[in-house]
Amino acid sequence: MTLRNKDGFALLAVFWISLLLGILALNYATTARLNAEAARNRRLGAEYDYLLRSAVVKGYHEYLKYRANRSLLANKAEVEELSGKPLELWYPRYEPWPCEIEGVRVDVRIAGEAGKFKLSGLSPERWRRVIAACGVVDEEVRDGIIDSILDWVDSDSLHRLNGAESDYYEKQGLEYGCKNREIDVVNELLLIKGVTFTLYAGGNGHPGLIDLLSPYGQEDKLDINSCTPAALALVEGLPQEVVDEIVAYRAVNPISRLAELSELIPPEYFSLLMQYFTVTDSEYVTISAAEAGREGEAANWYRQVFALNEKK
Repeated sequence: MTLRNKDGFALLAVFWISLLLGILALNYATTARLNAEAARNRRLGAEYDYLLRSAVVKGYHEYLKYRANRSLLANKAEVEELSGKPLELWYPRYEPWPCEIEGVRVDVRIAGEAGKFKLSGLSPERWRRVIAACGVVDEEVRDGIIDSILDWVDSDSLHRLNGAESDYYEKQGLEYGCKNREIDVVNELLLIKGVTFTLYAGGNGHPGLIDLLSPYGQEDKLDINSCTPAALALVEGLPQEVVDEIVAYRAVNPISRLAELSELIPPEYFSLLMQYFTVTDSEYVTISAAEAGREGEAANWYRQVFALNEKK
């Protein structure tokens, strides 16, 4: 091998070694950058999680303060005149309360579970009205969903006219059959024939089953302060402007009697309202928090359910 060839070989070896070292260095730098970014994201995620947890704790504190002092709301104007400052009691309502935690604007919602129907023991007629309020207008489809739900919870294997027992789920290749007992959580409904995600979560201006049902809800009538505005679709034909007036009213003061709404609601709808709504306390309250401006997205809410030992 000539000297020139040896020099060329050495130069080529140096080139490849330099390239390999460059690739290794780039890979190391990229890995280090990605690890640093992942650590930063975990830190920000933890901070955000603690921020929302703190907001929920604040909401619970404010709710307890309301329960201890809510009699003052009956004389709100007089109390404010004597104290010289607004009476700030965070009463249960669907509309969130704004606050600031560590310099971040947060919305906190305090809503009693009495604003929803109790998931277990719901009558077929109440199921029919709930599913219709969620936007299922086709009677045959609606009956199929109701029959499937009733087949899911009953203890026999007999099919209702439009229902589905365990053999249906087996034929669909699913690894489960009917539960044959009461439904425990709302998202269990997604396992049942005919229950779509849109029906479950809501959409197109309609509430979802998750907006109207809860394991801790009411057997008969919903609390009009804590219910979602979309739940007012239970009153068939109620104009949207009337819904907006009810929401605006309870955003300023809690509704203590349905009679307070008689001037807002046309007489032909008021009797229907009384069939589905009332004013009541709840044994359970859900306190939710979301960063202001992001509260419209359900996935952004951090929620916690609190059980109350006694009604006051």
